[in-house]
Amino acid sequence: MIETDVLIVGAGPAGLATAIALKRGARARGDGAAALRVMVLDKGRRVGSHVLSGAIIDPSGFKGLLTEEEIAKLPVEAHVVKESFRTLLCRGWSVRVPWVPPMMSSMGYPVASLTKVVQYLGGIAEKEGVEIYTGYAVTELIERDGVVVGARTGEKGLDKTGAKKPNYLAGEEVRAKTVVLAEGGCGILTERLIAARGMQGRRPQTYALAIKELIEVPAGTQKAGEVMHTFGWPSDFMTYGGGFVYHVSETQVMVGYAYALDYTRPEIDPFDLFRQFKSADAVKRHFAGGKTVAYGAKVIPEGGFYSVPQVQALGVLIVGDGAGLLDSLRIKGVHIAIQSGMAAAESILTGRDYTSLLKATPGWREMKRVRNVRASFHYGLPFGVAAAGLAWLTRGMLPCFRVPGLEEGDAAAMSDGFRPPAPVAFEAGPAMPDRLTDVFMSGTMHEEDQPCHLKIRDGARCEECRRRFGAPCTRFCPAEVYRLEDGRLEIDFSNCLHCKTCRIKCPMGNIDWTFPQGGDGPRYTRM
Repeated sequence: MIETDVLIVGAGPAGLATAIALKRGARARGDGAAALRVMVLDKGRRVGSHVLSGAIIDPSGFKGLLTEEEIAKLPVEAHVVKESFRTLLCRGWSVRVPWVPPMMSSMGYPVASLTKVVQYLGGIAEKEGVEIYTGYAVTELIERDGVVVGARTGEKGLDKTGAKKPNYLAGEEVRAKTVVLAEGGCGILTERLIAARGMQGRRPQTYALAIKELIEVPAGTQKAGEVMHTFGWPSDFMTYGGGFVYHVSETQVMVGYAYALDYTRPEIDPFDLFRQFKSADAVKRHFAGGKTVAYGAKVIPEGGFYSVPQVQALGVLIVGDGAGLLDSLRIKGVHIAIQSGMAAAESILTGRDYTSLLKATPGWREMKRVRNVRASFHYGLPFGVAAAGLAWLTRGMLPCFRVPGLEEGDAAAMSDGFRPPAPVAFEAGPAMPDRLTDVFMSGTMHEEDQPCHLKIRDGARCEECRRRFGAPCTRFCPAEVYRLEDGRLEIDFSNCLHCKTCRIKCPMGNIDWTFPQGGDGPRYTRM
């Protein structure tokens, strides 16, 4: 058994911000930072291996956490110098919005790889004396008399049958005075805790699946710092979706597409929508002559203010995406995640209430201002755009009522009667790879001789899902983990990107996402 003062689960922006703020806060208070043991466990092979974002980062989150010198040394290659919004109407026709809405503007913000930013934060944390251990999946919280007192890591070295191999390592029990959950969106431990303690928010959490590629382009063809956001085609007017193009340097372009998982048509394939988005004339000009070199996918918790759960229970605090802390209009959450980590650190050091400290942050006020925006898009693009405009004009006072939301995993929300979509032809080329080629470029790896971490709960319900909805898991997964072989569902868990879309979107709620061996999964290096 290992003992520590604070155990942080997840080495993302929120988790590392918590760790840094703890050590620096203890030193500033004269409590002796060296005496405060802070441990961070992450299931990725390295710090940043499982971190993915756009990312245009609101730099306000770093203030108060890092010094001015440290902020100046952030691994940023460009800042936004030109931004635009476009409505895509079809592949060959788009309309540029005459102005960028003030609440959406990112002019001057850094454009960066969040993977690299997190690696940089990890280095700062280690210099402060934080212990960071990667390759350890935390699979269980330890409770005593209703208080979380630690966590347990998963076993390593099990074969497909669950038998111990020669390299077997037992899980470790880590006891802590406080556990901080910084797992990210749809974190398994976080979701279990929320469900067990009845900590749900006033509205169900909703998610979007975000798919992203990094494309290398010839030097001299593009301008660093140019960014474009789109809405409209290829999504329909009843589903929240949009894309982005970020020129992170003169030779690298980030291209991404996010599609809300509350869609109702079972034939939808978000990866195909991503490729359609890339094929639009207004988009593909940004990476003409380029080659895709990296790929990834994640879910975004975009329910907003009313979907935030209770963020603390006895012995445990929830920070970052796991708590749904994201501006659902700007689709920005890194700065809010960092602020939540700083609030959690202050709560641990001073004994003050974490919820109150979180609600005092600028990020919380930002979320409150747009509290009804995302839910309004459930009723169509016109209503959603109107709600966003009202929120901006009235500083969040209107709409004055709580717009009801929709839960993605509800079979009643998925339309019966699957009809195979018409095949869509894509222009072949190095910047338009197929799904499995993209998965290869994500670096994802799982030792195949281990128990499958994706469990089908009930075979009969799986058959019903296939009959009613045409096995939507074979389409909504961005990594082709699920496929039909002679009418039977096969699972290739080695492709899994850990996005957890299947856990959220299965219309029968029939897929259980459990933890694979620590260190497995995607190996992002510049996403």
